[in-house]
Amino acid sequence: MSIKYRGSDYDSYDSRDPLDDYLDKAERRAIRKEHEGRRSGNSNLRNFAVIFIIALAGVFVIRGVQNFSISPIPDVIESITNPQPSEDLLNRMNALMIEMGYTDLTNEQLTELRSQGVTATYISNIRSLGYEDLTLEDAVRLSQADVSSTFTAMLQELGYEPTVEDLINLRRADVTAFYTSNIHDLGYRDVTFDQLIRMQRIGVSPELISQLQAERGEDLPLEEIIRYRISNQ
Repeated sequence: MSIKYRGSDYDSYDSRDPLDDYLDKAERRAIRKEHEGRRSGNSNLRNFAVIFIIALAGVFVIRGVQNFSISPIPDVIESITNPQPSEDLLNRMNALMIEMGYTDLTNEQLTELRSQGVTATYISNIRSLGYEDLTLEDAVRLSQADVSSTFTAMLQELGYEPTVEDLINLRRADVTAFYTSNIHDLGYRDVTFDQLIRMQRIGVSPELISQLQAERGEDLPLEEIIRYRISNQ
C-alpha cells in the first residue's frame, strides 16, 4: 500500500519557510527598535530643550535680582561698618562727658571720638581706675593701642601702678595681663614692664622658662633667660 503525500495539510499549517519567518521577525524587531530609538531621541531632545529654557530663564532672573539688589549693598555695608550715631545718643554721651569735666564738645567731635573707639563709658571706666586727669588725647591713644579697663585693672591686681605711657607701650608689644600673670606664677613677681616687653618681643614663653628652670634651677634670673633666648633664635 503506497503512502500518498498530502501537501495541502502542510500548507494549511504554515506555507512559509522557517528561515524566512525568522528573518521577518528579526526585521520587525529592528524596525521597532529604530522607532523606539527615534522616540527616545526626540524625548531627550525635548528634555534638553526644557532644561536649556529653564536655565536661560534662571540667568535672566538672577540678573534681574542682581540689578535690583547690588546697588544698595555698598550702602548697607557702609551703614554697618560706619554707623552714624543718632543725635539722641550724642546728646546722652555729651551729658556724661560734661559730668566728667569734658565740656564744649560738638557733635562732630563726639562722633570722631566714637569712631576711634572712645565712648563716655570707656573714659569713665579708665578714670575709675585712678586716671581722673585723663585727657581726650590720651583716651584716644589708649583706645588705639587696645588698652582696656580690664587689662588695666588686672595689672593693678598684680601689684603694678602703670602710667598711661606704660599701658600703651605694653599693649603695643602685645603684653597681656595673662602673660604677666604666668610670669609671676613662675616666681618672677618683680618682673618689670621693660622686661615684659623685651621677653614678649623676642618670644620668651612661660613654657621656655619652665624648661630652663627644670634644667638650671628655679632661681634662674630673667636676664639669663633673655640672653639664652637671644642667642638661640
